[in-house]
Amino acid sequence: MPLFFIFIIIPLIELMILLEVGSIIGSGWTFIIIIATAILGTRLVKQQGVQTWTKIQQELATGSLPAQAMFDGICILISGVLLITPGFMTDIFGLLLLTPPFRKAVYLQVGHRVQVRGAGFNASGFGQGGFSKQSTGRTFENEMDQNTHQDTGDSSSNSQQGYIDENPQQPTTIDGEYKRKE
Repeated sequence: MPLFFIFIIIPLIELMILLEVGSIIGSGWTFIIIIATAILGTRLVKQQGVQTWTKIQQELATGSLPAQAMFDGICILISGVLLITPGFMTDIFGLLLLTPPFRKAVYLQVGHRVQVRGAGFNASGFGQGGFSKQSTGRTFENEMDQNTHQDTGDSSSNSQQGYIDENPQQPTTIDGEYKRKE
């Protein structure tokens, strides 16, 4: 049903509006307005797209997950498609999506339904939630037998078998391979 609405109903409404506006102001002016909104829209989309991409890179560099900036990027992409599509209704909605206050209002309405999880990557592997730049914890390397859940590797690098740092301030990285034995 949504595809029917998007590909049949909206173009028919746009066509009716275009014909009505064309009969009032003339077909030449209607054509000029459609072309002008497409040109203006592509310039605005390019400008805001570059700004949003820069904002995403800056947020990633600081170690935070750029959920709002990613949502803005998606809105700008949809806005570009709507502004290139001929029609007044799509142009109005496309221009609305280019305004930051409207995007923020939409984000506040749908943002609670979207769950964004980040798996940060650092030199020693993936961190938990967010992007971390360095690991200060210890690494535990060993092999585990799946059927008996007992260690099968040697831990010559540690004085204790299966050493895990108990300091909660430092993350622990468990490095290993999983093999299913049947």
